[in-house]
Amino acid sequence: MKITIWISIVACLLNLAACKKSDDVVPAGGEHTQGGYVTGKAVDRLGNPIEGAEIVANNTGTYSNNVVGYTDANGNYKLKLTSGPLVGSFYVRGTVKVKYDGQAYTLPLFTEKDGAFDADQGSVKNLRLKTSGDRTGNFGDEGYYGGQAEVDNWTKAVEFSDVELTFRPSGPLIDGSTGKTITTKLNGYYVDDVPLGKYSITARQLSTQKPLAIRIRNKGQEYTQATIGKFEPAYEGAERFRMMIQISDL
Repeated sequence: MKITIWISIVACLLNLAACKKSDDVVPAGGEHTQGGYVTGKAVDRLGNPIEGAEIVANNTGTYSNNVVGYTDANGNYKLKLTSGPLVGSFYVRGTVKVKYDGQAYTLPLFTEKDGAFDADQGSVKNLRLKTSGDRTGNFGDEGYYGGQAEVDNWTKAVEFSDVELTFRPSGPLIDGSTGKTITTKLNGYYVDDVPLGKYSITARQLSTQKPLAIRIRNKGQEYTQATIGKFEPAYEGAERFRMMIQISDL
């Protein structure tokens, strides 16, 4: 009888050891949520982990409830969320700082399965680097990840609608990719959502196929048939990027 009872006790203990409590720690980057925490992983375009990315759990109600952390060497993060009956919900944003062509950039990361979640329920929010394409569209995250080229037209008679620009990558883009040549008309005064990088740029009049003179504004360049320009932060630390182009008659 004693032997039977002892075997039953051992079996129960083994079963308990095999179970995980709901509040056990879940490895960062896992696909299982843990109440009171948001976890996830940040990766580049090839799926490689991004170390040192800044991750912010933004509170939808009060800025003081925001939580900030950073990804580890494996790209993982885990943030303990502020809790309480009046805290409200959270959403996640991330950035990574890089150097490109001798200049500092703060690149925003795309949040997959973006949306608000309650602190008590927790969530898994993975992020990845995008250098073009639409942003999430949520919580004020509008627009696109690429750069915007703005054009000043100093020609005598060429209309903006009659201008075509060609962007040819000049070396690797900011994400390390080779990029591709982009030929496009203007959208008003602009070319939108060009993958971030450095380009050799030419312009021509569509109706006549004649080349136009081109230069980058405020860079001390002379007008030529082709110029080199890169998309730069709109201001120091900005997460929007632009290039200011001037065109004229040859």
